[in-house]
Amino acid sequence: MSDERKKRPAFIAVGSNLGDRVRNCREAIRRVCHTPGVELVAVSSLYETAPVGISSDKRFINAVFEVSTTLTPLELMEVLLRVEKKMGRDRSLGPDRVIDLDLLAVEGELRMPDEKGDLELPHPRFSERDFVLVPWAEIAPQFVPEGFDLNISQILEKLTVIDASMKKVEES
Repeated sequence: MSDERKKRPAFIAVGSNLGDRVRNCREAIRRVCHTPGVELVAVSSLYETAPVGISSDKRFINAVFEVSTTLTPLELMEVLLRVEKKMGRDRSLGPDRVIDLDLLAVEGELRMPDEKGDLELPHPRFSERDFVLVPWAEIAPQFVPEGFDLNISQILEKLTVIDASMKKVEES
């Protein structure tokens, strides 16, 4: 029996509200996708958005990207945390972030957190966040996250509040 792992789609949100936000997001995507076992499939447009759930006056650049990976969800999460750290993310310094990477979903994975606060999949708040759903619907509108009966486009349609100040960033 082969010990090769099957490639599966995974979706990752990227955001930055410090420094060159566009460059930070692109560099984080590049670093994640240069990891063995991780292959870039698609990247959404970049969106400028207001901060959500944090106290900051600095706007974010956000996007979602899809990878095909042979890594387990925990291995992929370790990659994301390592990229954040190498790019200067210090979670002790407050709400602003040079880079933020969130594992949104991995095909076929439904994970509930344990008492240690282990990884939960799909991401527990993705369905409430326009800055995640808008770019995600752009690249994978028909994807149905585990535990949901609706695809990403349908979840976005049901979202009641969308930030009117959200705008696509012009590509340079």
